Amino acid sequence: MKHKTLLLIAFIVVALAQLFVPYQMISKQAGYAATGSEFKFKTENRVNPNFNGIGSDLSGKFIWLKFKEDHIKIADKNEWENTRNAYVEFTTDSAGFAKILSVAFIKPNSNNWVRARVNVDWKDSTRLDISYPFNQYYIQDTQNKKVESVIKNGLCDTLKVNFLTIKIKENQFVSVDLMIDGVPFKEMIREVGKSN
Repeated sequence: MKHKTLLLIAFIVVALAQLFVPYQMISKQAGYAATGSEFKFKTENRVNPNFNGIGSDLSGKFIWLKFKEDHIKIADKNEWENTRNAYVEFTTDSAGFAKILSVAFIKPNSNNWVRARVNVDWKDSTRLDISYPFNQYYIQDTQNKKVESVIKNGLCDTLKVNFLTIKIKENQFVSVDLMIDGVPFKEMIREVGKSN
């Protein structure tokens, strides 16, 4: 009987340890990023054939976002042709939106950077396209009809100013909110739900 009790206690201790370690790592990363600098990334509000005909696309529980600040001009395409990842450092423009400060092979000295996928644009060899690790926005609402309505009527409206607020600190990042013409996305979903 003692043997079974000891075995049960050992099992409980191991199970708790397996839960505690990942929880501690995730909360430490999120806490670290939450102390980072806040940047507002404007979304591309236009018809985009790469995103199934709309500027943003719904895929399961994520909205895939296309940002205006997702490329830079380069002088020599040969320098970037075999590069897949680079350090992208950010600053803000005069309107308070995120702006690329630099894209480099070497980690910047500031805290305001992420590692992102890069590739030379196949149509324009002077353009380096950047794919951020935060280009998808998680949604809890599983009613896709409501979400699709908000995407088509809000995120793809070229007259609206839409942006995703991100806190960034040394490649750690936390999504704060997706804003559609000054209104939080979650609030818009609630409003669409009330009207239906």
